[in-house]
Amino acid sequence: MNSSELITLLAQRLQLPKAEVGKRFDETTAVITAELVKENIVSIMNFGTLEVKKRQERISIHPNSGKKLLVPPKLIVRYKASASFNKKIKDLEHE
Repeated sequence: MNSSELITLLAQRLQLPKAEVGKRFDETTAVITAELVKENIVSIMNFGTLEVKKRQERISIHPNSGKKLLVPPKLIVRYKASASFNKKIKDLEHE
C-alpha cells in the first residue's frame, strides 16, 4: 500500500474528502519527520516507536573484488513495533 492508497482508504473510512485527509496526512508525516530530525523519539500508541540511531563505522567486503571497504558511520531511522501491534500480526498466523 502506498501513500495515495492509504489516503483513499482513510477518506472512505472517515467519510471525509480525499483532499482534506491528504492535507492531514502530509502534516502528520511532516511533524513526525521534524521530530526525528531533532533526534526525538516518536511513539505512536498501538503502532510502534520510531527513533534515530547512529550506525557505527564498519569494514565491509566487496562481494566481487573481495576488497575491504570502510563504511562510514551514519544515522538511520529504527522502527520498533508495539506489543499490541506484534500481537495482532502474530494472531494473523493462527487464522
